[in-house]
Amino acid sequence: MGKDLCIRCEKSSGEAVRKILVSLGMLDPGRGICAEGRSLFLPVLRSPTQSELELISKIAVVELDRRHLPILRKKKSSLDELLVGRVPESALRAVPRSYDFVGDIIVLEGISPEAAFYRREIAEALLTMHSHCRSVLLKTDRVSGQYRVPQLECLAGEDRRVTVHSEYGVKMKVDLSKAYFSPRLGYERHRVASSVRDGETVVDMFAGVGPFSLMIAKSSKSEVHAIDINPEAIRLLKENIAMNRLRGAIFPICGDARQASLKMQHLADRVIMNLPGQSLEFLNVATALLKEGGGLIHLYLFSREPPIENAVTALKRRSSHVPGNLEVICSRVVKATAPREWMVSLDLLFKP
Repeated sequence: MGKDLCIRCEKSSGEAVRKILVSLGMLDPGRGICAEGRSLFLPVLRSPTQSELELISKIAVVELDRRHLPILRKKKSSLDELLVGRVPESALRAVPRSYDFVGDIIVLEGISPEAAFYRREIAEALLTMHSHCRSVLLKTDRVSGQYRVPQLECLAGEDRRVTVHSEYGVKMKVDLSKAYFSPRLGYERHRVASSVRDGETVVDMFAGVGPFSLMIAKSSKSEVHAIDINPEAIRLLKENIAMNRLRGAIFPICGDARQASLKMQHLADRVIMNLPGQSLEFLNVATALLKEGGGLIHLYLFSREPPIENAVTALKRRSSHVPGNLEVICSRVVKATAPREWMVSLDLLFKP
């Protein structure tokens, strides 16, 4: 029998490497992780691409290896097995197969009409499967309003919206009823933070509870100006700054990004624009924040199929009014947000 493909790293960096392998869809769930001396061997489904290997190597010294790794036993109870006899087969086929973990809260994006009548049974089964979780919440409406806060219904467990979420070594207090937060941007936040160098000044224009700002200040000796119009988001950001040991400094600013930016002209080496529904409307604001020699913009926007091409087209329409040149140096689809709709990330190099 052949040996299994794996990634070798130091034990001290094992958890960070495991998380990024999960986010890249590379960790093999059917094989166990093995330890030998000071090394860990993490099973992977495939060899990483060069860009993936470079990203992983920013976290730890790693190398591809081959080892005999144990086959993991199948869990005794899948969601279907837990629901047999409680939910009819017609509804069972419509049970949600993907959901988010925010700290110890499970969040369902939605539920089909066929399964909606049995949503409480489904939620109770999810809590049985994921014993570390305490609540299951269902989004009953899309994110809307000035503060982008979703409507949430508690289906099972504790009826609460506050939890502590961790990603890549950063802890964040989150209140899902008062400030927007998406765990699905975890890899994207890490990708951006990994590119920030010591000494940079960053403006996070729509910071929320601070996931981008915190990850950047955690990984580099940078100066981050974190703006959000939601006072509850800024209150949580201040708690999160105190909760983490940061290398850089974060300056929370409660206010409208247009007004706040007037006092920060030509301050930033890079700007983060995570307001996908409206980010293009703030392009002139973002470019004015960058230093006189230019800089980087991390722009997020919603796009229809084909997502990258349509996002670039929308950018070109808006950028015709920008006094300078915007070059797309990196683009990627971040996540699906609705049928035939995606969030797209565009990294832009601006030169006045």
